[in-house]
Amino acid sequence: MKNKIITLSILFLSLNIGCLNKDVNKSVFSPIECTPEKMPEFDGNKVTILDDNGNAVKDTIISVIKKKRTVFRPCRELIYRAKFTSSKNELISNSRIKLMATGKRWQFQPEKQDEIIVQYEFTGEDFKRNEKSQLNKTFLTNWAKEGIEGVIENVEKVWMHPFRGNQFNFTEVAPFPEVRLPLKIGKFWTGSLDILEGWGDWENTHVYSEYTITANENITTIFGQIENCWKVESKSKCKFGQSKFNYWFSEQLGFVKMEYVNYGNQTLIIELEEANEK
Repeated sequence: MKNKIITLSILFLSLNIGCLNKDVNKSVFSPIECTPEKMPEFDGNKVTILDDNGNAVKDTIISVIKKKRTVFRPCRELIYRAKFTSSKNELISNSRIKLMATGKRWQFQPEKQDEIIVQYEFTGEDFKRNEKSQLNKTFLTNWAKEGIEGVIENVEKVWMHPFRGNQFNFTEVAPFPEVRLPLKIGKFWTGSLDILEGWGDWENTHVYSEYTITANENITTIFGQIENCWKVESKSKCKFGQSKFNYWFSEQLGFVKMEYVNYGNQTLIIELEEANEK
C-alpha cells in the first residue's frame, strides 16, 4: 500500500469563554493565570500521512525551526486601544483588547503554535451599533469577553491570529499579522487561507494575501514613541472583495499599530496602549 503525504492545515474558530449577549452593560478584563512551561527548542512542521483510501495513518514532523519567545514572552500583558468606524465614518466602538501569552503550547497545533489569551472590553451600545454594520449577516450574534488563540514565533517568522472576536470578526478575511525574517525593506511574500465551517457567510471562502515591507521608521502610538518599527503593507482578495491592512512591527513589542480597511470600507485602527511585564 502506497502512502500519501499531505500538509496539515488548521482553521480555528476562537474558543469563546463567558459569552455575553446584547443586554450586557460592560465587560472588563479579568486576571489571567500564567504558569509557563519550559520553552521548546524547536517549532515543527507536521504533515499527516494518508493511505490510498484517504484515511489518516499517522502524523510526523518533517522539519524543525529554532524557537524563540521575544514578542510573545510568557506572562507579559499587551493592552491595545481599538477604534472601529463604519463606511460613513460613524463610530462603532472604541474599546480595549488585552493579550497575554501563557507560556504553553496551543492545543490545536502544539508542535508549532503558542497559546495566547485575548480579552475584549465592550458595552451593550457597541453591540447595538455593530448590528447595523455587521458584514457577515449570518455570524453568531453572541459576543465573548475572552478567547484562546495561537501565535508563531521562531527564527523564520512572527505570526498571530488577528483580533477576530466580536465586532472584529472581519479580520478573518483580511491578511493576518505576520513578518518574515530577516526583516528588510522591499521583502515580499504571499499567504492564503481556506475558511471552513463556523464562519457563516464566509464559509468555503479562499483568501489570498500579499505582503510587502515598505519602511523602517519611528512611530508614535498611545503607548508612546516606538523606534525602529517595520511597516508592512498588505492586502487580501476573496469573493467578497478586497481588504487592506497596514501594520507596524517592533522586534521587542510585536505588532504595535494596525490599520484595517475592510471590503465594506469600514476602518479599524488598533494601537498599543500598555505593556506590563510580570
